[in-house]
Amino acid sequence: MKIVKANQAGLAAAVQAIKRNRPVVFPTDTAYALGGIFDSSVVQRQIAAIKKRGDSKFTLVAASTSQVEKNFGLNDRQKKLAKKFWPGPLSLVVSKKFAVRVPDSAIAKTLARRVGKPLIATSANISGEATPYTIAAVIDQFADKKNQPMLLIDAGRLSKRKVSTVLDARGTNLKIIRVGAISARALSKF
Repeated sequence: MKIVKANQAGLAAAVQAIKRNRPVVFPTDTAYALGGIFDSSVVQRQIAAIKKRGDSKFTLVAASTSQVEKNFGLNDRQKKLAKKFWPGPLSLVVSKKFAVRVPDSAIAKTLARRVGKPLIATSANISGEATPYTIAAVIDQFADKKNQPMLLIDAGRLSKRKVSTVLDARGTNLKIIRVGAISARALSKF
């Protein structure tokens, strides 16, 4: 695992790794995330192996609402939710495999913008283990493991925040998949 600083050189190295289908760790507004290009089956398999997870359903981050619309489309209700809660910790289910959000994180948005696609952004931990808020915690998770991320962007200690709320608003009824930073009450108005 190569560790880079959260500066222009570090971001450039991360973009190159992502474009070569290599999993990287980067900070988001909620925690450190493990990610890569969302539509690469190679990256999806690598991330599932690193996390020791059987499924390949992932949350994604995008640079903007327009990037989400370009890649997935949004219905009217999803557009209203996005306008209200993005950037921020609301992930909208857009397919059987993905939920996506525009984070309140300059680094995550910059990576997605420079790569030109939404990025997988699942927590940078082995499934069932603690959510990491420092690079040291990420390294501890993956040290001596066969499958590891290629590159880590060190942005220092992140503030501990709740994970994103995952919401399925594809149909007529709203369905909360995971309760997180945005409450059911706040979503009930939609």
